[in-house]
Amino acid sequence: MTNEINDSPEGKKGNEDVASHKASKPHLIIFLGIIAVVIVVVFFAGLVPKIGQSVDLNKEHQETVDAIPNVHVIIAKPAARTESITLPGNIGAMQYATIYARVDGYLKTRYVDIGDEVKAGQLLAEIETPTVDQAVLQAAAALEEARAKLKSEQANLKQTQEKEKSAEAEVEKLRADVDYSRITATRWENLVERGAVSQQSRDERVRMLESTSSGLEMQIANQKAAVAAVAAARATVAMAQAAIQAKLADYNKERAQQSFQKVTAPFDGIITLRKVDPGALITSGSSSSTLELFQLAKVDVLRIYVAVPQRIARFLKAGMDAQIMPSEFPDRNFIGKVTNVSGALDSNTRTRQTEIHVKNPDHALLPGMYAEIKLTTLREAPWIRVPGTTLVVRPDGQFVAVVKDDKVHYQKITIGRDYGDEVEVRTGLKGSEQVVISPSDDLLEGQEVKAILDKKDDGI
Repeated sequence: MTNEINDSPEGKKGNEDVASHKASKPHLIIFLGIIAVVIVVVFFAGLVPKIGQSVDLNKEHQETVDAIPNVHVIIAKPAARTESITLPGNIGAMQYATIYARVDGYLKTRYVDIGDEVKAGQLLAEIETPTVDQAVLQAAAALEEARAKLKSEQANLKQTQEKEKSAEAEVEKLRADVDYSRITATRWENLVERGAVSQQSRDERVRMLESTSSGLEMQIANQKAAVAAVAAARATVAMAQAAIQAKLADYNKERAQQSFQKVTAPFDGIITLRKVDPGALITSGSSSSTLELFQLAKVDVLRIYVAVPQRIARFLKAGMDAQIMPSEFPDRNFIGKVTNVSGALDSNTRTRQTEIHVKNPDHALLPGMYAEIKLTTLREAPWIRVPGTTLVVRPDGQFVAVVKDDKVHYQKITIGRDYGDEVEVRTGLKGSEQVVISPSDDLLEGQEVKAILDKKDDGI
């Protein structure tokens, strides 16, 4: 049955397929083996170079780890000991006065005008004051009257003093008479007791004693009255003298008022304003409704006030130079002096008011001009200047990396001024240190490094 079937065309075909399948099997195995060999060759061909590269990388890494890193450094240099600042300022007169009249009247003569230079005490104008003139005459007459009264009272005092002397002499005479009468009366008393004289004679001597004693008492009373009269006369003379002083004061007052007819300059300066002409009614005083005569400014020395910021205000001292730079004189150098410095800062602006005086002998500078004022102060201690790229900011402050003995040390600093590309270090550096430029984050404290001086810093 099988043979028959295989002998048929279909059977033959099936047998051929089986035979073909059996014949292709070894070829597939060979093909797969070749592919496997190729894969292995390719794998090892890529693996071997990688292994070599890894060894090289490990070798380079080890060499890098073992090598001393290079760092670029600069030398820390002292900053300038001076610090300058330019501030705006308004130029004003050293002295400025508005001149008013001290008496009422009419302007008689004006001797100066705007722009005139005057000296202290120079006559500027005269004012007519007829009422003041009359008051002076009246005060003079009252003074003469008081002086005449004083002379009269002095004559009266002299008379009373003479009466006092006469009364005193009479008292002395009567005292002598009383003493004599007492001695006589006593003697006659003794004689009566002896019977040498009569009783009547004794009585006469006693009555004489009583009479002279009464006269003495009366004369003593007269002397006291004369003393009182002298005291009263002296008081009257003193009052007359006081009256003269009062009248003299009134007279001097009127004369002082009269002297104000002449208006003079209080100091050397320039007339900056004139508001009156001859014939104008002049009113004394300096109220807002009173017209001033002149305005005078002293310009030989000018005064400038500037508000200096807090950061350099503490360095200001009297006697410091200040450069005055008005734009109208670009080629001139005006040097002033700091004369006064406020003892406190303005709480609103945090500035310190400073007064500067500048000599102006040729009157080139005028009051009211604007100018820039340059102040240069000297620091109390030297600061150190380093580039801004050297700074290392940490939570606990600001540092710079310093190379010393070929090792890195992070030095804490305090910045005084920051200019962006450069900073001025106030504390932490002394100068001449090697400071690392742009230190990397992996640069460690105490790490050994090789310092390379930056070419810009060594002048190359």
